[in-house]
Parts: sequence; structure tokens; C-alpha cells
Amino acid sequence: MKTKLILNFEFIASHALSVREEPHNHLWRVQAVMAGQPVNGMVLNMVTVREQFAKTLHPLSDSHLNDNEQLPTETRSTPTCETLAAYFFTAFGKILTEEFKQQNPTVQLDAIEVELYEPNGKEWGSARLEA
Repeated sequence: MKTKLILNFEFIASHALSVREEPHNHLWRVQAVMAGQPVNGMVLNMVTVREQFAKTLHPLSDSHLNDNEQLPTETRSTPTCETLAAYFFTAFGKILTEEFKQQNPTVQLDAIEVELYEPNGKEWGSARLEA
């Protein structure tokens, strides 16, 4: 049996898409789900994991995603819930492997969900990428 560790993040950033070309702000919520066998009572130290994942999220905050050099070209060209979920899955998976696999060899990234909201709180929807 595996235990799932779930961390939630959010940031505000603008984007533009072919269906709505003028730049507009959104609240983006990101959920990272990790699975593994607890070691000393924890899958991983969630404070430390949160700090490491935040390093990936911070440069996106208050930016225009279409122009953000941190994102791969394909994500910048169409910054949607789907493309951001793929980006975070790759980025967070790399962090888990490089920073945390020695602490808990059973840990793996199980899912990333990216939710999209208007600044007034209206939810548009989400995309979930699972391993």
C-alpha cells in the first residue's frame, strides 16, 4: 500500500491564446500528488518538498506566460492547463529524482492537476496528468 502526499500551490499570471488573443490574468492552482511508502512516518518532509517545488512556481508568478523564458517553447506558445500540467510533471519529477529519491526510494510523482480561475474566483476547469 502506498501513501499519497498532496501539496497545493497557486499563482497569478497572464496568458493569451488563439481563442482569446488579448493578455488576461488568471489564478492558477497546481496540485502535486506524490506516492510512496512512508519512511520514519513520512513519504517526504512536505515543508522541504514545498520549498523545492516553489522554486519552479515562483518565476511564473505575476508574469505573462507566453513570454516567460522558464517555460519550454511549446508551453509558452499555448499556456493552458494541459501544457502547464505537462511542464510541472516534468519539472517536479526531476526535483523528486534529484533531491528526494535518496531519502525515500519509493517516492514517485503520481499526478499533477492545474486548475484555472478568473481573478474573481470563477472556475473555468482543470487538467490532470497522471503517471
